Amino acid sequence: MLEEQLNKEILNWWYQLPEVFRTNKPTFIHPLNNKAKILFVGLNPSGNTNPETVIENISNEDIQQKICTEIKAIFGDGTKQRIGQYKRYYKPITDIADDLELEFEHCDLFQMSYQNAKVVVNELFDSKNELKPQHKSHLLVFDEIYKFVSPNIVITNNVNTANILKKHLELKFDTETGLYKDKNSIFFYLNGIMSYGRQTKFDRERLMWQIKKVLYLHNPNKF
Repeated sequence: MLEEQLNKEILNWWYQLPEVFRTNKPTFIHPLNNKAKILFVGLNPSGNTNPETVIENISNEDIQQKICTEIKAIFGDGTKQRIGQYKRYYKPITDIADDLELEFEHCDLFQMSYQNAKVVVNELFDSKNELKPQHKSHLLVFDEIYKFVSPNIVITNNVNTANILKKHLELKFDTETGLYKDKNSIFFYLNGIMSYGRQTKFDRERLMWQIKKVLYLHNPNKF
């Protein structure tokens, strides 16, 4: 399965990280939905920053437990109320998909669980603000997710994610929609953080308008 292959890649990458990032278990790729029309992309999952013992080994049971936890954090219990969801982060993005009555997926570019954004960014980028080689090659995990899900639109939820994908996929600005497009004409809404109350109602209004404009191109009878 694709997810199993990607989770092996994640572990190989994670074991090479500095010890500060290996006191929390990484997140892993859950079963992906290739019917999703929207793919939301973050930078990395949050995690405990208090010093703890470095984790030397992760079992298959650990991986499955992390996947179950991640599914509940993103999607909740499957009801409209999404009970159990980590709402401070995920509710603003799942509400977008729910309001449009569309299926969605979510992934992070990097799976180290760490809360301090400055420390994460310092690890990812070198002094010239370029991704370090091991992290640049790790984007192949995202490439596989993106190819499998094949969404109509990708929405970033972190400005560093937006900058990385713009360069990695050589995205070009589209003057007709106000969005970016890749070489396959898939649209990207490059955005900073929407979670934790940082998205205003005006930001959301513009975002919803642009999403509908793009989705109309794929399904004019619905939008």
